[in-house]
Amino acid sequence: MQELKNLLEQQPTNIIRRISPDDVMYVPNGDAHYYAVGFSALKSVRLAMLAASKSDSIAILDFPCGHGRVLRTLKAAFPNAEITACDLDRKAVDFCAEVFNAIPVYSDRNPDCIKIDRQFDLIWCGSLLTHLESKYWSGFLKFFYDHLTIGGIVVFSVHGRYVADCFKSGHNYGLPAHKVTAILNDYQRQGFGYQDYDGASNYGISVSSSAWVNSHLETIPNLRKLLYLEKGWDNHHDIVACERVSG
Repeated sequence: MQELKNLLEQQPTNIIRRISPDDVMYVPNGDAHYYAVGFSALKSVRLAMLAASKSDSIAILDFPCGHGRVLRTLKAAFPNAEITACDLDRKAVDFCAEVFNAIPVYSDRNPDCIKIDRQFDLIWCGSLLTHLESKYWSGFLKFFYDHLTIGGIVVFSVHGRYVADCFKSGHNYGLPAHKVTAILNDYQRQGFGYQDYDGASNYGISVSSSAWVNSHLETIPNLRKLLYLEKGWDNHHDIVACERVSG
């Protein structure tokens, strides 16, 4: 048990510290938290790999990559891996290609239009489905499945009951009160709630129960759930990990 704990707590060295001035995830003088978020993602990945009896990853997709908040940690932890960076923000993708030597791919709101013709041992997807309406989930879950090798794993984050509790306690995540109420009502009724940010279209905040997430995973044949960690990423997002077992 102690050996396992030591592995999970082992922080990689040689993390590239260059941060883009356009990185909205970086708060001035917030270096400690910024890097802790990357390490938290790595711990979730390591747990998923242990659950799958997987020792290494040679092809990794960070999707959406942003300006490399997590990617920089994955690169340090898997120095021999080929990492692909994919995001709607083209400047962010270009930054990851320049600074972290990642393979750049510009994303698309329609997963069927994302031009990636290869498969990966590991897909990390932090805070994508957390911003999408339920009708988009199936397309992205299928995208994960299609782009995993046999035995490959996807680790993605969702907003679970902790975020629902945050809403209830007054944290509005930038939404007006009537939208918070709508999310909570739908979450209580059907296990999923979503509302657009004001002024945005098809982009907002979703909250999903573990049962609702599981029901959608069951629609993807041969995508086996490895684990579900409440507050597994940054003590905030729930983490879901799945393995492609065949197909």
